[in-house]
Amino acid sequence: MVKHKMLPLPDANVGEVLGLVEIIYAYGEKVKISFLAEEFRMQLDDLGDVIDMAELLNLLTVKNGEVQLTVFGEALNLGTIENKKHVLRKRLPKIEPFKSVLKILKNGEVSSKTIIQKLQSQKMIIEDEARFHKLLLTWGGYAEIFEYDGVTGVFRPIIKPKNDDNSSK
Repeated sequence: MVKHKMLPLPDANVGEVLGLVEIIYAYGEKVKISFLAEEFRMQLDDLGDVIDMAELLNLLTVKNGEVQLTVFGEALNLGTIENKKHVLRKRLPKIEPFKSVLKILKNGEVSSKTIIQKLQSQKMIIEDEARFHKLLLTWGGYAEIFEYDGVTGVFRPIIKPKNDDNSSK
């Protein structure tokens, strides 16, 4: 029997995760989750998604009801917006579903529908396609690992210029 892989993509947006990291850093890099819930005025269940996404990105660790920033979380907090994007650009391609999406996009543009179909053919379960699409757009777009054209409905990889040593010949 083939096991299905659940997409480890909590329902948390970029701003929530960046805000969480900022608050944890401001309070000494280690904070009780119950305190964060009060600070954010969020239910623990809702805050759980934000914490899960930050943990998935290796920005923090959770132990005994407390969260603590990792080196990546500290770097994310201390940097400029471009530094934050750089940290996320390094982290996202290492986690699912971004890892698989980038493989799908390696040959060029692909429709959102095709991406979802290919992920599902790999036994990944996408419970809410609209939510998945929105999270994919916000995280991938913010980190600038791919872009989305709303008119044509396709994702495109963002190709970084390479240094061409042959250009001076």
